[in-house]
Amino acid sequence: MANVEFEVKNSQLKIYISGEIDHHSAFSIKDIIDAQILKVSPRTAVMNFEKVTFMDSSGIGLILARYRFCQNCGTSLYVQGLNSQTQKVLNLAGIKTIKEIIN
Repeated sequence: MANVEFEVKNSQLKIYISGEIDHHSAFSIKDIIDAQILKVSPRTAVMNFEKVTFMDSSGIGLILARYRFCQNCGTSLYVQGLNSQTQKVLNLAGIKTIKEIIN
């Protein structure tokens, strides 16, 4: 199961995800993240994956859907802290071409 924590500073929302991202956890944390984005209305949001121990294709869906959601809210989305396996999967999915990956 994944956990989500937030930090807001200077119109930036940092989203710290930890644990395993699978179908069930991705579905539940998407609502938590979206609610926080709507509440804070940040200029930028950064999803941090440093403490994610496992991520399947649901994690890619989570990122893509949050990207579209952020676009609709006028927020730029970035991802950081990807392990090499996750980064390869995201690059193959074309996510690197959507938004910059911060390492």
